[in-house]
Amino acid sequence: MHLFHHICEDLKKVQLLIQKNFNVRAGNVNDFIKQDYNYLDINLRPALVIISNRLFGPVTPQTIALGAVLQFIYMASQVHIRLSESGPGKDKSADIRSAYQFPVLVGDFLYGKFFTTLCEAGIVRYLSNLAELICAINKCGILNINNPGLEFADKRQYIDIVRGESAEIFACCARLGADLGGADSASRQRMYDYGINLGMAYALLERGASLNQINKYLTTAESIIKQFPPSDEQASLKNLLDLLAKENIVVQRMVG
Repeated sequence: MHLFHHICEDLKKVQLLIQKNFNVRAGNVNDFIKQDYNYLDINLRPALVIISNRLFGPVTPQTIALGAVLQFIYMASQVHIRLSESGPGKDKSADIRSAYQFPVLVGDFLYGKFFTTLCEAGIVRYLSNLAELICAINKCGILNINNPGLEFADKRQYIDIVRGESAEIFACCARLGADLGGADSASRQRMYDYGINLGMAYALLERGASLNQINKYLTTAESIIKQFPPSDEQASLKNLLDLLAKENIVVQRMVG
């Protein structure tokens, strides 16, 4: 997988920071929960932070920390969403990491790590943005679980839920990454809009949408990227859209 080849060293730093935080007194977080993540699950959100930063300025340790923070939030949300879908006692797996109490604790642990990492990196100014993001993810996740078939019953509400549960984190990655790079207000808003549209396309594909159903999001995101001067970063953001346009992302599962 060469999608993020030009930022691979920065992505390695993000993963090293995450793994460092996974070491706890009782062992490693991976000992207590199964994490079945593919290449994009692991790298996409941190990469969006890094690329958005590089579009406007050099990567700093704060960029790496922000990439880890948003990955912590994503991972925690996935743990809690899976628990909400299964409920206590429904997982009969012999793997102790599937037991209900361990994922609950790990999810809470990951949410806690996002705050301590913010503090250690000196970017507590983003706490309000990230708290709002977490609220949106959890609220929309609950609405999604409690309203099966909403895609057909109320299309508008379904789109709003997908936006809050999945797309907002992409927008947050892009906007805050750009902010760390020194982007002005108008550029930060453009990056937010790019992230929302990228996130909507990605999330709808994961939910089984066709390429035709996500075309408007890809087209809007591409029009935003064209407003920036040519660069490796601009090309990377365009390549992400091209990848989704192939419509086979879910089938491939992107194992780098």
